[in-house]
Amino acid sequence: MLIKEAQVPFISRKIAYDLLNSGYVTFPKGIDSAINEIEEIIMDDVLWEREIEDKAREILSKQEEENEFLFYDVDRREVFKLIKKTIAEEEGFNIKRDERIDDLSHFLVKELWDKELIDYDVRDGKIKNIIFNSIMEFLNREKEARDEVFRKIENYKRPLIPGSEEYDLVFQRLYEQELRKRGLI
Repeated sequence: MLIKEAQVPFISRKIAYDLLNSGYVTFPKGIDSAINEIEEIIMDDVLWEREIEDKAREILSKQEEENEFLFYDVDRREVFKLIKKTIAEEEGFNIKRDERIDDLSHFLVKELWDKELIDYDVRDGKIKNIIFNSIMEFLNREKEARDEVFRKIENYKRPLIPGSEEYDLVFQRLYEQELRKRGLI
């Protein structure tokens, strides 16, 4: 999953404030209205991807039950990816990261403009690029934060067991600290 549900409010705010700070965009109905619309659009995209993944899991489970011996020597994740890709293509959902973010950025510009939540006097492409860069920057900085948390947990004096309640609590606390440090929340 490219964007997780918990990230949607943060990405939405980042996009809105990056648009505001660009100097190209005004918010006729206020920035909060735009943030809410951005959040709704991105959440729909996230839920659509989850729906595709659920279908892929269901197909994979069914295939494993019917043809157990075929999955003996197969990487389940690779089969899942192939099934997800097939379903996504059938539904017109782009799973390639850059193309998906580009599509989402274009859709956000169109919807915000159509609903009169933003106003600008530059090309649509310029606004789309601001949104694209906002999302990419958030995802890259979030990945850096996650990697830093994993590194810190690995260097703990007392080893933590992944999946344990203690691991999850420590991970969440450190993760939020790293996100704050990077200005993502």
